[in-house]
Amino acid sequence: MAVMAKWRTKKWEVSTKKVTALSGLSTSAKIKAETNADLENSPSTNERGMELVPLSFETQLHSAAGVDVRAEYESWVDLVKKSGTFFLAGKKFGPTMQLQEVGLSDVQLDDFGRMRTAKLSLRFEEYNPTTVMVLATSTSALNVGAKTASKSELKPENPQIVSATSSSLKVGSMAKPTGEKYATGQKIPQWVKDRSHVVSQINGAKTLLGSPSGINSWVFTDELTLA
Repeated sequence: MAVMAKWRTKKWEVSTKKVTALSGLSTSAKIKAETNADLENSPSTNERGMELVPLSFETQLHSAAGVDVRAEYESWVDLVKKSGTFFLAGKKFGPTMQLQEVGLSDVQLDDFGRMRTAKLSLRFEEYNPTTVMVLATSTSALNVGAKTASKSELKPENPQIVSATSSSLKVGSMAKPTGEKYATGQKIPQWVKDRSHVVSQINGAKTLLGSPSGINSWVFTDELTLA
């Protein structure tokens, strides 16, 4: 048995009983910098450490190769938000990686609706415990609870949110989706709604977010808030 890679309990292996190989592996290392347009005689950019490391690749699933395609996909969905060390050729590759997104495409069904072949797309990002702590704190605060009337009275009006679908929303803006589904019908994961994404295109009632290197998904324009 040849093991190409491993993450948590998942293995990409080739044996006489099972073939699960990965392809199209992509990652990068990038300086985090911000433009400095205010201070005279200062550098045009300030370095702020490193961006979180991304990692993505695809896996072809074949029932003829000993893989239960649907079960494999559903097991990956259950691992979204989980983190672990990624091993390539038996050696640690990159930092601890958190699974951010699972995609299924090119599905071939048999006459009984069973998935016979499919392409599984996986997107990871360097695990950031600081972000996790912030999200946990926010959730705890929400669980304290308050009457609906009290929430309405205390909640300040955010002019950015109110005007998000007006002329202030433009290509290059940062925005968060607030709806339950993408414009294409799929459910929007909570981690997507928790983050800001660059506005790539605006086409009337629909807006493309995070293209080409982000989530690359269409959402409804009236279900966006400016970040």
